Amino acid sequence: MFYFIFQLILYYILTYIVGGWCLLMQVLSRRKRNIDLPLQTGKVAIVTGGGAGIGFDVSKGLVAKNVHVIIGGKCEETGKNAIREIRKDFPNAKVDYIHLDLESLKSVREFAETFLSRNLPLHILINNAGIMFTPYSCTVDGYESQLQVNFLSHFYLTQLLLDRLVRSGTPGSWSRIVNVSTYMHYIGNPDIENMANRAYADSKLMVIAGANMLSKRLREDEAPVSVCSLHPGVVRTNLFQHVSAIHKVPFRLLLEGWAYLNTEQGAETTLYAAISPEVEGQTGCYYDNSERTEAASLTYNEDFQNELWTKSILMIENAGSS
Repeated sequence: MFYFIFQLILYYILTYIVGGWCLLMQVLSRRKRNIDLPLQTGKVAIVTGGGAGIGFDVSKGLVAKNVHVIIGGKCEETGKNAIREIRKDFPNAKVDYIHLDLESLKSVREFAETFLSRNLPLHILINNAGIMFTPYSCTVDGYESQLQVNFLSHFYLTQLLLDRLVRSGTPGSWSRIVNVSTYMHYIGNPDIENMANRAYADSKLMVIAGANMLSKRLREDEAPVSVCSLHPGVVRTNLFQHVSAIHKVPFRLLLEGWAYLNTEQGAETTLYAAISPEVEGQTGCYYDNSERTEAASLTYNEDFQNELWTKSILMIENAGSS
């Protein structure tokens, strides 16, 4: 019990240190704007969680560049409301909604099957949706909810759509897989056999490690697909709804009004990674404020990547094929 309490206190301290440092860097850094991103006419993108928060502005930003966007989300009403809002500014927008519940691997599989049945190419996959600091709960597949929503279901979705992504890319215009992680991954230290503790930071670290492993495999196959991860910034969204008062109150009182980004600003790095010509052909990268930077050292550890990959495939096979 003493060890558990010590670990909990240490985690809170680390969260404050990392969160505070991230906000300080955000305030001191000049935010980059994607002013000159080119049109992407003819391209097709999937955005998980594309109906709300950062995902909505990512979807809208892609539509503005003539991308056909598929919004994947749990709530049909949210998805359809997002489509209506987008079409207010872009009446001829190609934007659709397909149901996707990331707490169910069966739903992930059905989403992929529905998309693939439409015989569309797939040039951009944005694994954006996520949850943070939720009360402990398990999904229908028996996995901790943050682990599955943030990492495992996106890992599975990527595997299901990978062939379409490979066939849609060309040597001069690679398909792109963009994974939204967070600065908080730096305090992640996953136990691959027991992923329940510190699930948010751990799951976001696994997002990057898994992306780096996939990038390496695609390079070996000489496939025209790039894979990257990113920190979107500390953004004012509903993601903070489950944050405990010990975290939420001080940050809101002192910082939220001027330090946090809005969702449009939070979408900038994702859009940069998804369609900027500056990163064409670059893979295995981690971005912050539309700049390439270094992720936590564990995400580059090949032994950890291999262990994570093997375990993730096993989890999918055990639960997703039922």
